[in-house]
Amino acid sequence: MIPPGARRFGLLAYGDPNIDLVFAVDRAPAADEKVLGRHLGRHAGGTAANVACAAARLGLPTAAYGRVGRDDGDGDHLVAEFQRFGVASQWVRRVAGPCATALILVQGDGEKALVYAPLPGWPLDTATLAPALEQSRVVYAMPYDLAEFEVVSRLARAAGTLVAIDVEAAVAPGPERLAALLPLSDIVFFNEGGFRAATGQPPTPEHARALLNQGPGLVVVTLGARGAIAVRGEESVIQPAFPARLVDATGAGDCFNAAVLVRLLHGDSLADALRFAAAAASLAITAIGARAGFPDHAAVASVLDTADPEPNNTGRVHGGISTP
Repeated sequence: MIPPGARRFGLLAYGDPNIDLVFAVDRAPAADEKVLGRHLGRHAGGTAANVACAAARLGLPTAAYGRVGRDDGDGDHLVAEFQRFGVASQWVRRVAGPCATALILVQGDGEKALVYAPLPGWPLDTATLAPALEQSRVVYAMPYDLAEFEVVSRLARAAGTLVAIDVEAAVAPGPERLAALLPLSDIVFFNEGGFRAATGQPPTPEHARALLNQGPGLVVVTLGARGAIAVRGEESVIQPAFPARLVDATGAGDCFNAAVLVRLLHGDSLADALRFAAAAASLAITAIGARAGFPDHAAVASVLDTADPEPNNTGRVHGGISTP
């Protein structure tokens, strides 16, 4: 599905990075309730930015496209973090105001609740985005704003660049918004909550495959501790999660999605790509902060080499394609 190419970047991550303010709590508070917490620090984050950093850590040439605020030192920190991971940042520009920010509550079981405050307006500037897309094989975005995403998709299609999106409940709270996004996309990633909100159905290979008729060539759904499923054409893959000690789930899905794209761009089968991604995500959840646990290729290979092949690391493939 992802054709070979000689472009400079395998992945262009479209979207503003943000500062994550992370707190540990026993559980997230309900309405009109206060809970005690512990401040765990300020970390670089943002969905597309995390995907860029995870992909770069796994060896894929990657670039970021977005904005940072210039009113404090956070913008410099976010750019420096891109550079630390090896993500090209020439298309990250500084704008007036503070950076985008997320408040993340990490519960005692490692799961999280999140509040996100984006920068106003669009990161998009046609004069710079078009050449960035021409140098990239895939663009990855979380399309909160449909009108903005329509422009991104149009420019990407004109450049021959595949469009991958991340759909959470805040992106597509119902089938109507999802129906508008799917024709504009080539690869669609969901988490479980996003799939249920957008489709009104539980995530199964059959329900995921129905979405292929609306435009995308590949649909992937992450299921947390239960692993992931993916469908492409007549092929479906069910990949269990690798066992791991959950410390902080922030960024695990971003790492998984990045790893899928890295391996598909490398030419792997869908089953092998999901298996690799599940191993990568099992490492991503072992440290506090969205990116602190992002592994390199050698670390993922070590997990794969030492894993018990039954039942936790072999995806079941249907549609006439089998894995070793």
